[in-house]
Amino acid sequence: MKKSRLILLVLVFTAVLVGYRYVNSFSPIEKKTAVRQYAPHPSDEIKWSEASQDAQTYQIRFEQVAAAVKNGAKCYDVRSFIEYQLGNIGIAEHYPLSSLRKQEFPAVVHDVPIYLYGSDSVMSAQAAKLLRDEGFQYVYDLGSVEQIKAIGATLYSI
Repeated sequence: MKKSRLILLVLVFTAVLVGYRYVNSFSPIEKKTAVRQYAPHPSDEIKWSEASQDAQTYQIRFEQVAAAVKNGAKCYDVRSFIEYQLGNIGIAEHYPLSSLRKQEFPAVVHDVPIYLYGSDSVMSAQAAKLLRDEGFQYVYDLGSVEQIKAIGATLYSI
């Protein structure tokens, strides 16, 4: 048991160290653009049948999410820190589901649009429900990583 905990600790430490070194290898200007850079999905075709229910209902494309974030909306990745470090969509901020479960909500006005995704659609649905129950008015559940790819997102490794 202790050996598996030690191995897990070493793996987590290594992932954090690699991510830290990678991010700090950029100049301040490069950091800003590397984190927030948006590149269109290679395929212009949206796979609506694979998209989340909210994406289908509101016909949300990733380029619309990127434009909304540029204009003040928020996009949250509700996965674990390690999952976020291993790859995210570039425009998303890390806001883990565990924080929402502890009633730690984002410090944004309740009428700011919030887009979110997680490891799977259950995780993102739980996060969306917690935010809606807290009074956030415009919460769009983009579902799992695979579902957000279906609307045109690309995952970037850090």
